[in-house]
Amino acid sequence: MSFVRSSRVLVLATLLALAPAIVRAQATIIPLPFETAPDTATPMTIDTGVNDRFSVEQHRGTHVDSLAYDASFVSALRPTEARGRPAGSAIRFDGERRTLEFAMFVPDPRQMRALRVSTLSSINVLPERSYFRVFVNGTPVGESRLENFEEFGTVEFPIGASVVLPGQNHVRIQLIQYHRIYCGPDASFALWSDIDLANSGAVLNADTELSGSDGFMMGIAAAAATGSGIEIRGTERLEDYSDEWVSQITTRISEALGGDPIPFRFTNYWSVVGEQRSAARITFLPSSYNRVTFRRSGDGAQVMVVEFVPGERPHPLPELENGLPRVAERAQPLLIPTQRAVAFGEFGFETTEVFDRYTRIEQRFRLPDDFVVLTNAKAEIRIDYGFVDNLPRGSMLLVNVNDENIRLLPLDSGGGELIEQFPLRFEARHLMSGINSVSFEAIVPGDPADLPCPTNNTPLLMIGNGTSINVPYSPSMYLPDMHVAFTGLTPESVHMNEMSGRSFDHNDVVTLRAALSSDDRPEIRSLGARLHLLSLEDLGAVPLGGYQFSRRVIENVLTGADAYEVAQDTPDHVLFRATGGQESAALLTRGWEWLSTGFEQLLQLVHPHTGLLLEQWLSEQRGQAILLQLDPEQPDAIWMMRAPGSDIRSIASAIVAARTVSDGPRGQVSVLDFEGNWNNWTAPDRQPILLETLTPSNFRAVVGNFVSAMPIRYVSGLFFIALISAIFALRLVIATREHKE
Repeated sequence: MSFVRSSRVLVLATLLALAPAIVRAQATIIPLPFETAPDTATPMTIDTGVNDRFSVEQHRGTHVDSLAYDASFVSALRPTEARGRPAGSAIRFDGERRTLEFAMFVPDPRQMRALRVSTLSSINVLPERSYFRVFVNGTPVGESRLENFEEFGTVEFPIGASVVLPGQNHVRIQLIQYHRIYCGPDASFALWSDIDLANSGAVLNADTELSGSDGFMMGIAAAAATGSGIEIRGTERLEDYSDEWVSQITTRISEALGGDPIPFRFTNYWSVVGEQRSAARITFLPSSYNRVTFRRSGDGAQVMVVEFVPGERPHPLPELENGLPRVAERAQPLLIPTQRAVAFGEFGFETTEVFDRYTRIEQRFRLPDDFVVLTNAKAEIRIDYGFVDNLPRGSMLLVNVNDENIRLLPLDSGGGELIEQFPLRFEARHLMSGINSVSFEAIVPGDPADLPCPTNNTPLLMIGNGTSINVPYSPSMYLPDMHVAFTGLTPESVHMNEMSGRSFDHNDVVTLRAALSSDDRPEIRSLGARLHLLSLEDLGAVPLGGYQFSRRVIENVLTGADAYEVAQDTPDHVLFRATGGQESAALLTRGWEWLSTGFEQLLQLVHPHTGLLLEQWLSEQRGQAILLQLDPEQPDAIWMMRAPGSDIRSIASAIVAARTVSDGPRGQVSVLDFEGNWNNWTAPDRQPILLETLTPSNFRAVVGNFVSAMPIRYVSGLFFIALISAIFALRLVIATREHKE
């Protein structure tokens, strides 16, 4: 009996110890106090303090168990813009207010039951006042609190068939977040919320039959959200036209997705389900004619079957074009004219109101590719703005041009009125050809900073669309820079050689080519840009254009080794010399080399050679990829190397995201770091190239650009001319005096 009693005590103690874990594991089925069952609609009481908030009863949303439904019946949300940093299936909203836009594919609006949103927030978010709103095709469909801090929680919003369109739909999610404890810019940086794209989107009825191109569209959206990518099978029978067939199909799929590129991976035709099962697949089958059909495989994947005639070149496939509608592409910044004031409203800027303690408002525009101003010529921004009175001390508005601050405007005095056309002059050399950006950073300290911010019903700051910019005249000139070739990259631009396969496999090349299909403008394809994929072992294939650096420093950039210290103790180091000459036995040649070496060392003291500067800059960089364009004679070509083990999807995403912003690859060398940012090196001695005829009207601007590009050379030239003139003048004075005596 004692043994039985002891056993019962032991079992009871074990159950008591395991009880918390059991409750956590079954929390979705055990009702907690003050909560209703998961399948019951719960009114959300949100203290937003906003006059135009939605009706809670109509747009309250329903909290659901994310495991209660089959994920295959959720048409996943797809970001319409590339983020440049894909991180699984979650996308992050940071700051106090943030809005992101998505595409959502719905085959039949009558089959859609609800719109699901799955969120996870930082513990710093105050749930009583933080919430998100959801809009579908411009119509508000719901709002809900941000109250999931340990794991993703799901809310479903009922939605009517009249709001949803068949095919692609536009979804906008706006988050408003307050800090639990603090108020101010620092508190704003600590706020974030993630949305799980793989479990957010259109929830379809359980009896929905997914087939045809509609099912495949949902399949590729799910594959993109989960990061599993799209499988490609049967390419071994395509033979000589394999690359053309694969490129045609993958680029068309990429055009239908938008946002971050989706990875592609090749698998065997007779494959079993593995750990990385894809929701979408492409299968090539030999046939007597070319066509595309859509099916569902036994493992649940949506399959595009591409039938082809062996030995024939790829042909246009109407089923492919009609079955995959293109997602709305992000518009390129508009090209603005020079030598006149251009209102921001003319290139897309809308009057903006600021409610947050920290806000960055950025507006992009384009200048001609032959725009070069290196002199002290001035550009001007005339800003329309206003701010409320009695803002805390230290409140300010920073105006930046291409991330260079040009003016600080105080906001802690003189508020309460509209200030129109306030002039801000700055040096035009801060502007550059291609895409530029003007950003306004509003910083308003908390008052007090150690308490949550009060609910703000009125804007703190307003910037009007009447703000204008006036860019000065520029002659038609070209400054060696990789941005022209970078913006002109297309799927046909990707080139490989015999050694490229050591760093880039077939999957990587297909993913890159598909990613570069997002911009199909004729003027882009006419540039004929080339992207050469290289391995580290093939570094010698890069044309140096007179610049020198060691292979070791490139390896350190891509492998993350310790910083490489440049050897400067040897006077005749290779970095001091753009080219090496052959040893000559002639005494005259030796003397000339001695003089030239000494002259180069003298110039090195006055103005360090760019080869040495490049080596020093590279020694401080670490990244996952590097772009090189060192030879000004080949402005349409870029050479790329990647770090061992790097994710090609991250690299492709960063490339796509950089094609519409001003901080993408520039200059002669660009390193993509592990945060998705491009760090650029521009040679200080690069020389502009005149693209138009030199005339009296443009003479001053052209000469000014040449002199400003490398002033040390012209100053040295003027010095020697002055020195020679002084010698002749002195000789003339002496000769004149001798004649008089």
